[in-house]
Amino acid sequence: MAADAVVESLLGAGYDGVEWTMAHADELREPALALACQQDLVSGGEVALATTIGAVERASEAGIELVNVLTGPNLWEAGAGPRDDEEAWGVALRGLEAACRRGEELGVTIGFEPCWGTLAHDAATADRVLDAVPVSVTFDPSHFVMSGDDIPALARRWGERIVHVHLKDAFGRPGIDGEDFIFCLLGEGGVPWPELLDALDEVGYAGGMSVEFEAYRYYEQILGSDPTRAAALAREQVAALLADRGGAPA
Repeated sequence: MAADAVVESLLGAGYDGVEWTMAHADELREPALALACQQDLVSGGEVALATTIGAVERASEAGIELVNVLTGPNLWEAGAGPRDDEEAWGVALRGLEAACRRGEELGVTIGFEPCWGTLAHDAATADRVLDAVPVSVTFDPSHFVMSGDDIPALARRWGERIVHVHLKDAFGRPGIDGEDFIFCLLGEGGVPWPELLDALDEVGYAGGMSVEFEAYRYYEQILGSDPTRAAALAREQVAALLADRGGAPA
């Protein structure tokens, strides 16, 4: 879908901004809250790092102040395998440091997302990144469902460093996506939404919230792989979650 059509569809569904992905890196449009550049810094080598730095530069050119990144390895991508060795950590941390340096030069914030399967996948491993690199946090609570971490407590602990929030739910345990866990419709999984939103209010969070619709079976079997229908459904779910808070998701 072309960028103009994406904007028209999302604004029509009641959203007020877009978290763009690299699929639209050459046609970024307002209203934009962030650019997601989920490169595998562990398995992807110099190409992944160069793509990440390029995303920071592209975001700056487009007036986007936030780029969201991962550490890797991205186990959902071909060629990536589990890693938790010091060499992998060194590569990932150096990559994040380089992204942060370029971001500081250009006035772009780097939001690091702890994510299933990657080096930084739970509270302890995310803290290792945050202790080593001056990076901010893109907070996706769904990943902490699998790790069993206290999600509201993490929001309070990382409060000042959280610059973006993903609205996504999950159910299951660590393992393989679709077998051991699934990303489900908002409210069906293990994210304690009222408690999390209370925690974000307590730390004064006022940044963007983006829906990530990854209930893939529902998307394919019920919604006919129609992104417009998925966006509208997710907006209704978020409206229910935020009904007493006056918020609107990106």
